[in-house]
Amino acid sequence: MMKTKIALLLLSLTFLISCTKQYEEAIFFDFVHVLSMEDDTILMNQSVLIGDGNIVRIGNRGNFRAPSNAVIVFDELYMMPGLGEMHAHIPPESQGVERMLDALTLYLSQGITTIRGMLGQPAHLELREKAAIGEIFSPRILTSGPSFNANSVSDPEQARQMVRDQFEAGYDLLKFHPGLTLEQFEAITDEANCLGIEFSGHISLEVGLVNSLNAGKGSIDHLDRYLEFLADTGPDRVDPPIIFFGYDLTDKVDLTLIDEAVRLTKEAGVWNVPTNTLLENIFNPNLTTDEMKQWPGMEFIPGSTIVLWSNFVNNLRNSEDYDPEKALRFLALRSQLTYALHRGGAGLLLGADAPQIFNPPGFSIHRELELLVEAGLTPFEALKTGTVNVAEYLGESKRSGKVKRGFKADLVLLDSNPLESIPFHNEIAGVVRDGKWHDREDLERRLEEIRNR
Repeated sequence: MMKTKIALLLLSLTFLISCTKQYEEAIFFDFVHVLSMEDDTILMNQSVLIGDGNIVRIGNRGNFRAPSNAVIVFDELYMMPGLGEMHAHIPPESQGVERMLDALTLYLSQGITTIRGMLGQPAHLELREKAAIGEIFSPRILTSGPSFNANSVSDPEQARQMVRDQFEAGYDLLKFHPGLTLEQFEAITDEANCLGIEFSGHISLEVGLVNSLNAGKGSIDHLDRYLEFLADTGPDRVDPPIIFFGYDLTDKVDLTLIDEAVRLTKEAGVWNVPTNTLLENIFNPNLTTDEMKQWPGMEFIPGSTIVLWSNFVNNLRNSEDYDPEKALRFLALRSQLTYALHRGGAGLLLGADAPQIFNPPGFSIHRELELLVEAGLTPFEALKTGTVNVAEYLGESKRSGKVKRGFKADLVLLDSNPLESIPFHNEIAGVVRDGKWHDREDLERRLEEIRNR
C-alpha cells in the first residue's frame, strides 16, 4: 500500500511539472468550449494550453495549471480550428504593399489562418516568407505562380520551361486559366507530375473535365466544365466568357450524368472548390448591387473597385444572354452538384474567390459556408471543408485542421457555437495564428486602420 501511495505521489508531481513547463510563448485559455472537429461534439468547460505555436494540452477546467509566463484568457468562448480559404487572391504588387497587407489582415481578422493564393507573383513569395516567421500580420500563405493560359503559353516546350521556372522559384502550385490546347495541357501536367508540383484552377475547353481528372489535378475551381460534361458538348462548342461556367448549358444538361461525374472525380482524388458565392453575386437576380454594397466587409473595399463590380454585374444582367429565371436554375444546379460531390465522397474545399465581385477578403468565406449549408451540408460538414479537408489536401492531417494535442495552434475563438451561428463573422472574439493571440480589440484596431484608409 505504501509503495502504491509513493508511486501515485511521484506520478502527480510528474504531471504537475509537465503541465507547468515554461514556453517562450504560452497562452492559457480557461473556460472554453471546444469544437475539435474530430466529430460534431462540443467539449464543454475546457482549458487549452498553447505553447510555442502548438496545442500542448486540452482538458477539463481545473485539471492542470498555466505556466507562470502564460497569457491567460479567461472568457466563455467557443474554440475551433482556423479556416482555410482555398481560392484566395492577394492583390498584385502594382497596387502597393499597403493594399497587399490590408488584404492579408482582412483574411486573418475573419478567422482564416491559411490562404491559397490563386494568381501569384514574386512579391507574394516574399509575403509568404514574412508570414511564416511572423514578420507580418497574415494567415499562412500558399501561392501559385502566374497563370498558364492562352496568352502565357505558346507551345508545349515553352510550357514545360514555364513549369520548371515556377518550380525552381518555389511556388506551391501551378494555376490554370482557360485557353490551353490539349497538347499544351499534357506537356504542362507531365512536367509538373515529374517535378512533383501540384496544378489547380480552371479547365480549358479543349481539355475538358475527364482529361483534367485523369491528369491528377489538385483541385477544380468554380465547378469548371462540369456542366459541359453533363451536357455532353462536342468539339464545336464556342467557349463563352470565363465567368459563365456553363450558364448557357443550364437547360441542356442530363442530370442522370451527375453520379458519373461524381464517381470519376472521387476515383481521381481531385478536390473541388465551388466558390458558389461568386456565381450567386453575379447571377442571382434577387441580389441587387445596392444590397451587396451593404454586405459585411464592403466598407474595406475601395470605392472605385465597388463601382467596377457594380458595373460588371449590371451590364451582365442587362445583356441579351441573361435571363433571371434561367440564372436561378443555373445556381440551383450548381448547388445540386456541390451537394452531390459531397455526398458521393468527392471532397470539397472552402473557397470564395476573394477579393472578387462583392467578395471582400475574409468576410465572403462566411457566406460561402452559409451557401454550403443551404446546399445540404450540415454545419459541421461545411466547417470540415475549411478545416479537416484543407489539412487532408495539404497532407497535414496529423498536424492541422483540428483542435488536438500536438497540432498547430491556428485557431478561431467565437462568442457563439459555430455549429449554430453560420455565418459567424460577427461572433469572432479573437484568432490564434501560429501560437500568437489576437483578441477582439486588436482585430478591431487593425480593421479600423483599413477603414480609415
